[in-house]
Amino acid sequence: MTNLKIVMYCVRSGRSVNTNNPMSKVFVIGLDGATFDLIHPFIAQGYLPNLQSLISKGAWSELSSTVPPVTASAWNSFMTGKNPGGHGLFDFMQRRKNSYDLAPVSSFDRDGKAVWQVAGDAGKQSIILGVPVTYPPTPVNGLMVTGMLTPRGAPDYTYPAELKNEIAQAIGEYVVYSDEVYSKGRGEIFLKALHYSIQQRAKTAAYLLHKYDWDLGVLVFPETDTVCHGLWWAYDASHHQHKQEGMQQRASLQNGILEIYQDIDAYIGELVASLPADTTIFVMSDHGHGPLRNFLYVNNFLKQRGYLKIKNAPASQLKNIAFRAGLTPRTAYGVLLNLGLGKLRRTMDKRRSGRGVLKRFFLSLNDVDWANTRAYSIGYIGEVHVNLKGREPQGIVEPGAQYEQLRDELICDLRALKLPDGAPLVEHIWKKEEIYSGVHLPEAPDILFLPKNLETIAFGDFEFGSNKILEPSYGVSSSHRMNGIFIAAGPTIRPNAPITQSPSLIDLAPTILHAMQLPVPPDMDGRVLNEIFADARAVEYGGSAVLARAAGEGYSEQEEDEVIERLKDLGYIS
Repeated sequence: MTNLKIVMYCVRSGRSVNTNNPMSKVFVIGLDGATFDLIHPFIAQGYLPNLQSLISKGAWSELSSTVPPVTASAWNSFMTGKNPGGHGLFDFMQRRKNSYDLAPVSSFDRDGKAVWQVAGDAGKQSIILGVPVTYPPTPVNGLMVTGMLTPRGAPDYTYPAELKNEIAQAIGEYVVYSDEVYSKGRGEIFLKALHYSIQQRAKTAAYLLHKYDWDLGVLVFPETDTVCHGLWWAYDASHHQHKQEGMQQRASLQNGILEIYQDIDAYIGELVASLPADTTIFVMSDHGHGPLRNFLYVNNFLKQRGYLKIKNAPASQLKNIAFRAGLTPRTAYGVLLNLGLGKLRRTMDKRRSGRGVLKRFFLSLNDVDWANTRAYSIGYIGEVHVNLKGREPQGIVEPGAQYEQLRDELICDLRALKLPDGAPLVEHIWKKEEIYSGVHLPEAPDILFLPKNLETIAFGDFEFGSNKILEPSYGVSSSHRMNGIFIAAGPTIRPNAPITQSPSLIDLAPTILHAMQLPVPPDMDGRVLNEIFADARAVEYGGSAVLARAAGEGYSEQEEDEVIERLKDLGYIS
């Protein structure tokens, strides 16, 4: 639907068209997982004219993600201008209070105001569409449609609640997050579903932006991330899964990633053309993407080195024997993937009883002997937690000297890990205080590390998904990278402006507020990217981004299971 057709639709249907053209409008387009490693070659081949136009008319740079570059922590750093130690979300999963059980994070777990809440305090109106980790929706001066981590079939994914029905009547079905999963024989179905969700998201954005007044618009396309996880093997001839697929399958899917980028590029062109001429436009991603080669099972490593112990109870020991023999959830899932039946696993995940069955028959964190365990891992990329006395419910490691000695020992052992070619597996490693700061520093993983080139996912699982420490990846073929994208365009932006310091995700919230001519809360960690603006006026500081976490639980038990199932589909947990 073109710009003109959208406006005519609004007029014919009696909708008011927003012709108000105030200064300081900002429109943010988020391309989840987008990378210049794809965009620049695609532009050179003439495939992405609208992104090319924005780059040529404005400023651009790679954008540093959070450590680790995980969607849940990264998008919260984007929206709050705080590092994870400030907003309190470090990964998709978190340990429940006073328990070792894990649960997915939600908007209720975020500490700190989102940029649209700060803008709302100043009387500015926002339209927020598809930003991850915004479920359950929270009140905003404007409109919100939640994004990734919204449970399938959730009845309350909009604010206000009645907005959902209006979208359904005006646009038709809205896809919060495509439900299709890539597996053998389903590539075309997978791509068709992504194209459909892109279409409905873009149509919804155009409709809302033209009907309602707004000062800040944020639209996120998750499909750039989803397609890479599923089809990098087809795009990249050097990927180890490339030759494992049939020639016909490779040929039909090798341009799948390009097709998704082209589809979104076309809608970006239509949306940008429909905006008021003085709108400042930012295009960004929360992290980059690149090939995935290996899975590292961190808890298996900790178990092998004696940091993590299994209970002596008969049931746990029997599961441990089966685990050593190779009877694991990954074995079963690998068979289903090879048969093109990847979605069948969901029959085990739809209810909490399904997860209970997995814990009953396979080794899990329920079988860990916490009274004798010193360290464990949860998370998607390289996070190690010390079983600290006074923090964990059965913590045994004393704070102070014993804690520091253990961290030094763990770092030494992690540095000794090798890739199959003998190269060091760990490229970067930190103690948490070296990269995080803020009120939630005590809750952070005690050690964080990034594998070489991020070509290895360092899983910490609540199920012991595999009995290996390191094995070739399968099921998903790409993983996240630290280098996302940042593009700025519009009349307020200085063309080809050199960005003097490498920008970070935490810089975007203060930069958005500055572009809206609003004061920046001094408790944001990021800086204003003032060098990109044609009029580099002094930054005004004021107000506060402090906002206590919402009370109550973010998900029902069934919704938790839906979210965990989707995270498994994307390869974020095993």
